[in-house]
Amino acid sequence: MKRYLLGVVFSVLFFPLSFTVPAERLPESCRDSTPSLRECYAPYFMVGAASSADDEKDSRIKEQKKEEKKKKKEEKKKSKSRNEEDDEFSGAQPEEKSSYFIRTVGKHFSELSSGSELLPAILLEKKPKKFSRFTAFDGQNYAVPAKWNSQYLALFLEDAKRAGVQVRFHLLVCPEMSPDWFFFHNYDTASRLASMDEMLARLEWYIKTVADFIVEWESEHNQGESLVTSCDVVSELFSDSGDLNRTPNNHLMKIFGDVSYAVQAFAFAARFFPDSVKLCYCDHSLFEQRKAERVKEFISSVRSAGGKSRVNEIGIISHLTEDWPDRKAFFEACRDFSSFGMDVQIQQLDIMARKRKNIGNAYYDFLRACIENSSSIKGVSFRAVLVPDNPEFVDYMRAPLFTSNYSCTGNFNRVIEATALQEGIRK
Repeated sequence: MKRYLLGVVFSVLFFPLSFTVPAERLPESCRDSTPSLRECYAPYFMVGAASSADDEKDSRIKEQKKEEKKKKKEEKKKSKSRNEEDDEFSGAQPEEKSSYFIRTVGKHFSELSSGSELLPAILLEKKPKKFSRFTAFDGQNYAVPAKWNSQYLALFLEDAKRAGVQVRFHLLVCPEMSPDWFFFHNYDTASRLASMDEMLARLEWYIKTVADFIVEWESEHNQGESLVTSCDVVSELFSDSGDLNRTPNNHLMKIFGDVSYAVQAFAFAARFFPDSVKLCYCDHSLFEQRKAERVKEFISSVRSAGGKSRVNEIGIISHLTEDWPDRKAFFEACRDFSSFGMDVQIQQLDIMARKRKNIGNAYYDFLRACIENSSSIKGVSFRAVLVPDNPEFVDYMRAPLFTSNYSCTGNFNRVIEATALQEGIRK
């Protein structure tokens, strides 16, 4: 009886406290009252290639790794007799930022595109100490790294699955963002550059390795259903004047002297990725006529390469200002590439103010034009999704849609207003 009375007293004293603890306030982008881009316009809007500051390694991925190590240490220290409530309390806080990211992406976007965390500089990472043999398309055996860093790709796929979105892999071949040793004979920068045959074999091995990992991951973790539906294979082969892109770090251009390596990269990608994965070429300033013509010539070379070689999409990288480029020329280029048989994607959209105008209005006007041209433009991805925590990227990540805690900005509200005028967007 005494135990019963104590229980009643305990309930009377402590039950009201459950109503006095303030509930955690969700960011505006995650709240039910916030309009959802995805709910009405899912086929069209995507998170672009840099969902946070475009650092060497995505800060969110690094935080996840730190939290994983922290959890493991905490679990070792905790007693085996801890109860389930303790488990839930101790594990909730470290995952909140990632949780908000997942909820925001899942609510508003149909696709998540990787950023710098999946570039060759990260996946190849350290200079190899051990090698294995790889039989290339020419029938010859070549030495290739025995290991590569797949953990960032696995984490990225896991996040996309949690958010319930599809994935665009960005970027498969990127010589400027690859480790130098990958391009040298014996993987030694003190030696000469690799021969064309060596380099093609390495490209084939790398593309096959990434594609095989994705297919195996989908088989094991996604019931064999495709999560990756698009892959940016190569980007920015030409300058705005139409000349070859011969930047100092473009070792592939030094080895081949032309874009033949990029044609072969698309052939490899078509061979190893499922037919359901669209293969994309990305570039900016495609309203420049000479550059656009050179890109078309390259696309024609890919199409005529034989076998399964294909290129399905063109991603128009769009770092704009409110008055540049001329919008008429921009959308004429979109329609022109669509007529050339390409699915057109607006990629990495951000808009910077030049004349201190309201950038929200610039987003509104641009997206209205995208919707008006939706028969040609198949999708829009946003680059400046978050206000960067790192002040070095404040100017670099322009006009973000959400604050650092995923609350909506005025820019996001104008995006909603631009799309709300349409009952639906044609794919």
